[in-house]
Amino acid sequence: MMKPTKLRSHNRLAFLFIGAWLIQSLVFGEALQTTFEFHSGFWFNLRHFLYEQAKAESSPRSSSPEWLAALDYYRREVIKRDLLTDQAAKINNQLSDLEDAPSLRDSGLPADLIAALNAAAPIYKARWWPEHNHANRAWVEAVEPLISKYGGSLKKELAAAYLTDWPATPIRTDVAEYANWSGAYTTLGPTHITVSSVNPGNQGDAAFEILFHEASHAMFAKIRNALSAEVKAQNKLFRRSDLWHAVLFYTAGEMVRRHLDGYTPYAVKNGLYDRAWQGVPEIIEVDWKPYLDGKVDLATAVRRLVDAYGISR
Repeated sequence: MMKPTKLRSHNRLAFLFIGAWLIQSLVFGEALQTTFEFHSGFWFNLRHFLYEQAKAESSPRSSSPEWLAALDYYRREVIKRDLLTDQAAKINNQLSDLEDAPSLRDSGLPADLIAALNAAAPIYKARWWPEHNHANRAWVEAVEPLISKYGGSLKKELAAAYLTDWPATPIRTDVAEYANWSGAYTTLGPTHITVSSVNPGNQGDAAFEILFHEASHAMFAKIRNALSAEVKAQNKLFRRSDLWHAVLFYTAGEMVRRHLDGYTPYAVKNGLYDRAWQGVPEIIEVDWKPYLDGKVDLATAVRRLVDAYGISR
């Protein structure tokens, strides 16, 4: 039987440890606990890995008849639909909730999809899942300190820029080996982020921007609507209708840059402006950045963007 003195000693150490942990959580963990809710779920990862493999031109990664049959099903029925459709988003949410459930039998998913996933599951679990799960968790572990340190301030800054409150509850964020062609995407109603843990563009400090960029999709409606209303009021068209996405990229990247010394925003580093929005960064620097700096109001910034990037109908 343990002596009372030893018990008290252990209790004191335990209380000291718990107290220190609580203080650290309160001081450093607020942004982490209230911003993103990370998951690395088996079924969710299997779905996206099959999607990736079905789109690949190389030969299948397994010769198992069950795996080949699942890939054939994906090629026939799944990859021809974008992952951003309402139907795909519903499946995403269902599989995310299932996490590592032993079976999909009572999931409510389409029967043919259940059959394909259940058949492929043992092969995926044995060959790829341990590596993918490890990479997912390592990615989250690497980005968590940045969220804890800067997330609280960044949420307030982006909410102010978007004139929209940050979500009151953590944003469901599923981390997977493959997300989509771009490395990450977001569906709405509810907001659900999917992000690749191994995509080259999502590594290091860029992981921090990617998360807040994706979250911004759920908060950007007022800016997007303001741009649409102004271009209509001026009876113009944007040279590219998705100018709003360039503005979103710039806003999230610029706000992150202000927190991370020497950081190059994602769109600049990966040449997105050169490929999709040539000349737009210079326009945004002149006409949009003053709004982010608090020097002009939203209406003025939007009008200037339309003046500079709009063309007459």
